[in-house]
Amino acid sequence: MPKRSRIRYGRLTVSLGLTVFAASGCTQNSPGPIPDAPFAERLESALAAISERDLPVIVGVSHQGGPTEVYEYGALADDPLAPDVTQIDIGSITKTVTGVAAARLAEQGLVRFDETLADVFDDVPQDKAGITLHQLLTHSSGLVGAVGSDEEVLDRDAFVQRALASDLRSAPGERYNYSNTGYGLVAAIIEIRSGRTYDDYLREEVLRDAGFENTGYDLALYDDDRSMRSPDNASILTASWGGHQASWNLIGNGGMLSTVPEMIAFRRAVMEGRILGPDMLAIVQTPHQKEGAFASSHYGYGLVVETSAPVGQIYWHDGGNDVFSAQWGHYPDQGDILFTAGADDRNGDAFEAMEILEEHLYGR
Repeated sequence: MPKRSRIRYGRLTVSLGLTVFAASGCTQNSPGPIPDAPFAERLESALAAISERDLPVIVGVSHQGGPTEVYEYGALADDPLAPDVTQIDIGSITKTVTGVAAARLAEQGLVRFDETLADVFDDVPQDKAGITLHQLLTHSSGLVGAVGSDEEVLDRDAFVQRALASDLRSAPGERYNYSNTGYGLVAAIIEIRSGRTYDDYLREEVLRDAGFENTGYDLALYDDDRSMRSPDNASILTASWGGHQASWNLIGNGGMLSTVPEMIAFRRAVMEGRILGPDMLAIVQTPHQKEGAFASSHYGYGLVVETSAPVGQIYWHDGGNDVFSAQWGHYPDQGDILFTAGADDRNGDAFEAMEILEEHLYGR
């Protein structure tokens, strides 16, 4: 039995109710995609399918600038906590936030996208000296995917040294290679050039709107009573951060704390020009780097850019660590922002919930 709550971001109003969907097999109450129907009917169809699958997810939906509706399903619906206040691990969606933070730093004149690692760090090996911030942001640096486990305690200097000593997978600029390491170096650049910690810069220069009270890595933001829980009751602190403050194999690339409403509000703030000017936003959302030789999608700065015939323009990113999963999608031609967050179990995850939403809402 899913829980439902309504959020108006900036002025939080929650009206909890219960909605009962049909049991598995009652196809008359769980219709397939109905793309010509009104949005509310298509959404109801999608949510019925998610409920029938018993997916352990929180779903956030904002349609044409309206209030964010938040729903909860599967094992998560047994938690008495309202889904709009549940803290989630956004995984690699952290890169979306870091991409915007780097663009904000560039807009302030504190860094250039064509600056190299040798311009920022000391004693950079020759094979990496020419790697640019642009290449880090577009996963075209050639750097390895990771240089350690998420849970490892590692400070910034040790992380940077390890990243610079790693072997390249390809020559810088040659091709797309997804790299958490690259985004960790972006976070280090943000700290060095701003003179502030990543979290402080995020709070003071990116998340300046009132109400972002759950987004970041600061342990003071974390509330164990509000943490999403895995099927074996592990929290974000234990399952994602290793039982301590998030460390530098995560900073800037994964494991960031947030809530579903705050992440939808973040996307709105970006699109409404409350964080970046229009010229910088256009750079962030440019399809800079093709995601593989045969891919139809491209990577911008911290987000995927693609066009789908039945939907139009799509911006999105996902992330997960085999315990928690999350995905966002912005469909400007439809006027929709969607977000799914999951505590993965044998029934599925946030990615499957997003597939269902796209299928029922857009026929994708």
